Amino acid sequence: MTRRSKPAKKRRAPASGPSDIPVEALRRTLQSRVANTPNRWNASPEDVQQSVVRLVLTLAEFLRELLERQALRRMEDGSLDRDEIEDVGLALMRLEETLHDLARQFDLTREDLNLDLGPLGYLR
Repeated sequence: MTRRSKPAKKRRAPASGPSDIPVEALRRTLQSRVANTPNRWNASPEDVQQSVVRLVLTLAEFLRELLERQALRRMEDGSLDRDEIEDVGLALMRLEETLHDLARQFDLTREDLNLDLGPLGYLR
């Protein structure tokens, strides 16, 4: 018996149009990014005070976290003695409490003070 070869299947060239885009995945990605995007400064006269407070507290929170990380590095390096460690720790705790008290006075949550660092992600 002779074996018949099957006709070769025609291969379709990959489509290069919009049908290749995973629309649902793209939609979910965009929605999550929009949902996680911090609010922009609202220039309406009624919200100016809260917007300014939010900006100032966000910057203060950013600086507090930088100071905390520096203090941890200095502790690990052994460049702080016990009294300095105690003083720095107490100062950072009081600063954090103050920032959160001020945020509560203006109905801001901890997440409202989270800073978007672009490609590095969020501060927390």
